[in-house]
Amino acid sequence: MRRITLRKRFLVQVFSLLIVIACLFGILQVYFMNRQIEADIYEKSLLIARGVEQGIEETELASKMIEHQIDLQMVAVARHIGDLLRTPEARHIRHEQLEEMKERFQLAGLTIFERKGDDIVATKSTDPKDIGFSTKSYGKTVYAYADTLLKGGMPRVAGEEGYASQNIFVLPIVQSGSHKDKPRFFKYAYYHPPGSDYIINPFIQAGDVYQFTKQAGPDQLIEQIKRRSSYIKDISVLNAAVFKNPALETNFYPPVKKIEYGEFKYHTKQDIDMMKELVDNPAKKLSVQEVNSEKLYKVFLPISDHRILYLVLDYQKMTAPFYNYSIILIASSLLSLLSLFVVTIPFFNRIYENIQKLKRQMQQLAAGDLTVKSHVKDGSELEELSNDVNQMVQKLNVLVTDVKEQAVKTQRSSVVLEAEASRSVEKMYELAVGTTLQSREWLNEIHAFLDEMANVLKAFPGDQKVMTVLEKVEQMRVIANDRTAVVTEMTIQLSDLLKELHGQSKELSYISNALLQQMSRFIL
Repeated sequence: MRRITLRKRFLVQVFSLLIVIACLFGILQVYFMNRQIEADIYEKSLLIARGVEQGIEETELASKMIEHQIDLQMVAVARHIGDLLRTPEARHIRHEQLEEMKERFQLAGLTIFERKGDDIVATKSTDPKDIGFSTKSYGKTVYAYADTLLKGGMPRVAGEEGYASQNIFVLPIVQSGSHKDKPRFFKYAYYHPPGSDYIINPFIQAGDVYQFTKQAGPDQLIEQIKRRSSYIKDISVLNAAVFKNPALETNFYPPVKKIEYGEFKYHTKQDIDMMKELVDNPAKKLSVQEVNSEKLYKVFLPISDHRILYLVLDYQKMTAPFYNYSIILIASSLLSLLSLFVVTIPFFNRIYENIQKLKRQMQQLAAGDLTVKSHVKDGSELEELSNDVNQMVQKLNVLVTDVKEQAVKTQRSSVVLEAEASRSVEKMYELAVGTTLQSREWLNEIHAFLDEMANVLKAFPGDQKVMTVLEKVEQMRVIANDRTAVVTEMTIQLSDLLKELHGQSKELSYISNALLQQMSRFIL
């Protein structure tokens, strides 16, 4: 199995670490970026919502002040018309009178309501479209107000829904129920002259208030905000109650609409379902949707009385700066890491090359080269290690050289000793053989002499001196045998000693040769 080099392992580990750091940094960046996007969009949506809500409040306040002035004017006109008619019965009122008063007071129209069965209906009017109009069809509230007037009572009208006084009430600006070809908005007053059987209904066009709302109201404010912010796709003020109960929008009074201001573009079924939920559970809702291949960020913010600010933002435009910033940040971080990597590689390469020098030196040392040296000059611990190894090699070279010289001397001495021992063995062998043969001859001669002497002495038996001499002869025979044996034994031992010395010198020569052969592997 092929071993992975240190350099390759280092590069792989550093590169892997770089990838891990980049991934972790990217994940954290995306996480915090998404949180920042949500926080930023939420803050911007709150600012927009406050601006729109303030614009609505200011516009409605101004509209109510204008309407109140118109209400007072309408009350005065209605009572004046009642005084001019001077009749308790509606059947005496002529159409010409109504036309005259319309022109006189510059009204949009003048209508007379009478009770017809269980309804109160317009029986006379300057506008033919109004004749036959039923208050019940306009709404139960208006019918109740009219019924109260005919009975001589005072309708209980909330201040925000119009104006009411004895025998009279004025509706807020509402859309005409009889003009269905195009929306027309009027201010209606209803006055019941005391003692009469009819209701006078003068009305004027609400162009001034309506035009004011168009020019300075929430719609204009919404357009200004959209022009200032390129990422705002739509701003609308919606009535959540109408989304939950669409029948409310068909009522003429009180006037309610799904879309009070704005256009409510880019809506989806999910948005409509969310509007229905906000009726009972008003709370901020956020949603990211894709509509017509556009990724949109939608915000639903309850403001007041089932009113919901519907804010549509271009998600891509809003997030583009964050993503660009993140890309720049990630790119700069990666560039920094890459720069660190590029700077680290030469440094590591120097260390790696120095380690390789030491490695090659160790390999040559293992091969027996005691002259090899490493040259590391980087001022680090590797340089100190290289110097220490070089000193060790130098000392080892000197030691091995001395040992080799002694081995050579030993070999020479062993060769000389072996040769001398060999010659000595041969000479000793010759000497031992000669000495042994001579000793045998001398012993034979001694024994022959002693035998002759013994034979001569035996001729004198019984002589005590002869017996004594014979005993000494036998003793001399034993001594001669012993001396001959001793000489032979000494010769043999000396010969063996020389043979052993020859063997040891031969073995020493073999050892010295083997040592020299082993040391021949070293390069000195």
